[in-house]
Amino acid sequence: MMAIIGISSGLFGAIARLSATNIQLQQAKVAFDRMFEFASLKPEYEKQEEAEKLDFKSINIKNLTFRFAGRPQLLKDISIKVSKGEVGSGKSILMQILQKFYQPESGQITVKTSQKNYQWDELSTEQWRNIIAVVPQQIKIFNGTLLDNICLGNVQEEYQQVMDVCQKMGFDNYFSSLPQGYLTIIGEEGVNLSGGQQQLVALARAIYQKPQVLFLDEFTSGMDKRTEAFALQILKNIKDEMAVIFITHRTQTALLADKVYILESGVLTYSHP
Repeated sequence: MMAIIGISSGLFGAIARLSATNIQLQQAKVAFDRMFEFASLKPEYEKQEEAEKLDFKSINIKNLTFRFAGRPQLLKDISIKVSKGEVGSGKSILMQILQKFYQPESGQITVKTSQKNYQWDELSTEQWRNIIAVVPQQIKIFNGTLLDNICLGNVQEEYQQVMDVCQKMGFDNYFSSLPQGYLTIIGEEGVNLSGGQQQLVALARAIYQKPQVLFLDEFTSGMDKRTEAFALQILKNIKDEMAVIFITHRTQTALLADKVYILESGVLTYSHP
């Protein structure tokens, strides 16, 4: 009896270890399948060898409608125009369409440049995204220094350009106060920064790219009044150099815009002027 009990206890331990190994193998298989799916994804667009640099003048939207498949319309017969040197306020889903994440159901989008007028379908994704910059609601901060997160490139070659832009725009007053200044490690997802500081980093990153069209989605939502006033002043200083389209629910922020569009239930209910 004692021998049988001893053998049984040994078998139970082996079976438990085998079960744990099987669980690990199943987890590895799931991870492999997900990685295979990711690696098999087709590129969003075919990269052009020499995409012509656009000289943006204006974007004109006429009678645009949009819905996700099988869902009610989110945008209904929207008409908006924003030119270089203007600031306009609108809605988040419209901004995502203007980043070429989604195709409209119907309507016309025309981008006027110094070269020609492009219809939305003939304007390549690469060309368009080369001249735009975005500050989204969910800021992506990488585990690196402040310089890394603004530059997103070769810091050794571009650090002086980053410093010059930040000093010119006034960001230096905020960034130099961090523990190690521009070399501060701000952590994955910006764990070492407040929400307002993360938005300042994202705004500095966008402006450093020198875009011709700047998209801002609730870009002052995490800022205190002093920091928000600073961010709005930056927009006043740069708006002559580009078109700015932003989303906001704050009346004070909306007053900055040359054109304000209010969308309710997907319908344009107010525009000014």
